[in-house]
Amino acid sequence: MQDLARETTTVDGLTRNAAIAFRGTVIGLLTSGAVAQSLARLSPGNDAPATSLPLMPESVTGTLVPELRALTTWSTERWLLTPDDDVAPCSAEEFAAADPERRFSESGCLRDIPQSALAIRAFLSALKSTEVADALSEAFGEPVSFRSADIAKYEKGHYLRRHSDTFDDRRFGFVFFLSGGWAPGDGGELVVEAPSGVTLATRPEQGRVAMLRINPGYHHGVCQIQSPTWVRYSLAAHFGAAR
Repeated sequence: MQDLARETTTVDGLTRNAAIAFRGTVIGLLTSGAVAQSLARLSPGNDAPATSLPLMPESVTGTLVPELRALTTWSTERWLLTPDDDVAPCSAEEFAAADPERRFSESGCLRDIPQSALAIRAFLSALKSTEVADALSEAFGEPVSFRSADIAKYEKGHYLRRHSDTFDDRRFGFVFFLSGGWAPGDGGELVVEAPSGVTLATRPEQGRVAMLRINPGYHHGVCQIQSPTWVRYSLAAHFGAAR
């Protein structure tokens, strides 16, 4: 909370005190009974590949999205599959010239979060909080802690191919869908596959959070964006065995 306490305003005018209150709101949502009930479906001994629920009110998404839109630190990242089944970043020219089967992903990424982006940083601070770790550990039935977060912007043509995230002792992930106005046919669905072949697709509806299991044999990906105007802003958070 020290970083939040040092700042006064964000790019869209959120005050320091409002950012601290916003963090508390997010913690309240993530420690709610609804989240605990949904996450329990992914706990050890259960076999659901994913679940989702409408979680964030417009007061939350409506605070984050304008800030995300205003930032100038976005970059478009492109990744290619390597011969050893790993992935590596590449230039736009290398991506275009590569065999389509090697093109792993293309999307906007926010790696550099300005100090002034208090709403985003408050949301991340909530995800990293002890309160959230304790609540998720109890719901999951195993001690867990925050691992990482990725903030993405998917525009027309962007996608993320089927893959697994079984590293860093990860157990599950959350994907928070922030953009409004999604309609069938726009693309951007999160697709999760179980070893049994069961596939679940979550619509990227504003305020919805998807929870996905991260275990060997489970895969997930993001469908290509088809809409020329709709943009998918989302935040993915990963949790792993407690350290």
